[in-house]
Amino acid sequence: MLKKIGSLFVFGCIVFALFLTNAVYAEEGTGSTSYYISPTGNDSNPGTKSAPFKSMMKAQEVASSGDTVYIRGGVYDEFEIAKTDSNYNYVHVMTKSGITYEAYPGERPVFDFKQVPTNLRVAAFYVEDRVTDITFKGFDVVGVKVGNQKQSEAFRIRGEANFENMAAHDNEANGFYYTGRGTGIVLNSDAYNNIGPTDISAGNTDGFGAHGGPVSFINSRAWNNSDDGFDSISSTGAVVYDHCWAFNNRGNQNGIGDKNGFKVGGYSYRTSGLPDPIPVHTVRYSLAVNNGANGFYANHQPGKAADWINNTAYNNGLSYGANFNMLERISPTSEEDIPGYREVLHNNIAYIGTTILNDNHQPENVANNSWTIDGGIKINTTDFYSLDVSQLSAPRKPDGSLPDVTFMRPITTSPLYKYKLGYLADQKDPFLSLQELVTTFTDDGTIDHVGIANSLQEKLKNRNLSSFIHQVKALAGKQIEKEAANILIREANIWNALITK
Repeated sequence: MLKKIGSLFVFGCIVFALFLTNAVYAEEGTGSTSYYISPTGNDSNPGTKSAPFKSMMKAQEVASSGDTVYIRGGVYDEFEIAKTDSNYNYVHVMTKSGITYEAYPGERPVFDFKQVPTNLRVAAFYVEDRVTDITFKGFDVVGVKVGNQKQSEAFRIRGEANFENMAAHDNEANGFYYTGRGTGIVLNSDAYNNIGPTDISAGNTDGFGAHGGPVSFINSRAWNNSDDGFDSISSTGAVVYDHCWAFNNRGNQNGIGDKNGFKVGGYSYRTSGLPDPIPVHTVRYSLAVNNGANGFYANHQPGKAADWINNTAYNNGLSYGANFNMLERISPTSEEDIPGYREVLHNNIAYIGTTILNDNHQPENVANNSWTIDGGIKINTTDFYSLDVSQLSAPRKPDGSLPDVTFMRPITTSPLYKYKLGYLADQKDPFLSLQELVTTFTDDGTIDHVGIANSLQEKLKNRNLSSFIHQVKALAGKQIEKEAANILIREANIWNALITK
């Protein structure tokens, strides 16, 4: 089996390499062109790999739809303000559709805006209305200042923009801010340490803001932001939060800010100018931890705010609020708040802190949650592999995906696991995954002794990873083929490091 896998892997690598070659040198046969920028480049250059431009604005000037601008590594901190209006200094103004702005493979550029003046609000990157299908990949945005303004933004999007493996951090500004008709997908991206230092800016500095059209946040994290981790208070379109984490959002240095993990509904108390129909959002397989206010918040939604499916909330409401707060309004024409009765919550976990506020739902709307199963499951720390919050800010994997964690992963003997609750319910238990690998390697003969396989399975059943790893190492290249042993050791080491941390 392993020889077949190896052959397929080599073939896959060849195909992937050909794909990358076509992507980097797309001008050959596809009609699209690649341009390059570098901190050491010059805008008088032709924008080639060997003679790159210096600025993204110059690259946009010459690029067309379908082209890619490759951003070489280093720090970009010399900018001219592209445009101003009565409110903003726009440093980069994206006016052309269909262009991808992507970090050069293997490099991680940083755009530092600390020198941009704050006589007006700052928008480091501004995607204009009616601009479509532009993509940003693989770089960091830092240093955006706010001064005495109400807010600034690392990315302000009124058109269509997608983000992949991006980070906006250590700013006095919102990370990713969709407004107007802004729409797009945010994948594998982070917003953290974005702190409004003044009373007015603290409450207007979120990690991610969806206040425009439909937006999807996937595998994205928001932590240590002064206002909310994720906020869709003014969205006119349905927003999806899928496998997202919001933790440690607790206000600025003076504790000022809203401090919610996911603020999903809202429109404040507006009774006019609301979208019709009111959009219903989706929050699934997401995590809210140690936030100063609510973990998951319907936020006065004048109707149903969301479907809340397979989420985990831990120790939220440090200043006020709860793990889940389903506060609604009567209708779009009324300012009166009411306990929520239109929300749908299934397969969720709440542990430590107030479980839920403003819950006036029929039983069928809140079935199969940790607090509704058999009158409420009695949860304690031994139900989980780990409660180590530091796992959540671990580096992403090389492909940009979320790190593997055991934080609040239910052990297989817990009723939380039995009922498939929480944000990791769609991921296999690490011990079960290793047991399946042992079975596979036994069936195909790469573990050539049933007694050895049974011994390994027994160690996994008893959750003894150290002994499992020791035995596999001792038998590698003997009763266990070396390649199979390497796979088992690698997988076991990953989980052993997390579980024993």
